[in-house]
Amino acid sequence: MQLRGRDDAVICYFGDGAASKGDFHEACNYAGIHRLPLVFICENNGYAISVPLAKESAVEDIAQHAHSYGFAGVIVDGNDALDVYAAVHNALRRARRGEGPSLVECKTYRYLAHTSDDDDRTYRSPEEVETWRKKDPLRRLKQYLIEQRLLTEAREEEIEAEVKAEIDEAVARAEAAPDGEPEDAFARVWAKPVAPIRARRSRTRSRRTART
Repeated sequence: MQLRGRDDAVICYFGDGAASKGDFHEACNYAGIHRLPLVFICENNGYAISVPLAKESAVEDIAQHAHSYGFAGVIVDGNDALDVYAAVHNALRRARRGEGPSLVECKTYRYLAHTSDDDDRTYRSPEEVETWRKKDPLRRLKQYLIEQRLLTEAREEEIEAEVKAEIDEAVARAEAAPDGEPEDAFARVWAKPVAPIRARRSRTRSRRTART
């Protein structure tokens, strides 16, 4: 985008655990050097699977890393939709103006275990989870809309019915769908289909054999 002179920008999402990996720091360094039109968004839910942030990072705030690479880093309430929107909006404007990357750290939480194999009771208490549930972003945004008289009770019921119908339809469609073919596992993974790549390699080997 930068080389083509376009005013587009890219958003890259990752968790706090990824911020402890080398490729995160390499990406930040490269983006800072070349002033790339990029917005890093860290969804910091406090745990890298079962490891708390204090045991995976020497700094309390992931956003602090941005300053080491020469660009802006901001911390927002990740459970406040309007706070997140404002920060990302400003970061995108900076990127499109050619002012380089930004890192937006969203302090948030996950209510459930990391995976079906993760027993989150071993590293956090039910009380901690319940405390964060009271900060649920959907409930907070809903309350804000009601207080601002932007959401009526009738419209709320209408939205809930629309969402339920959409989910029910998607579930029914998925359950009725036929089993996928093995080659479907490669779909939407590579830019080009796997088969032609294999075919080209086969033709290359054939030409080498023929020359030999």
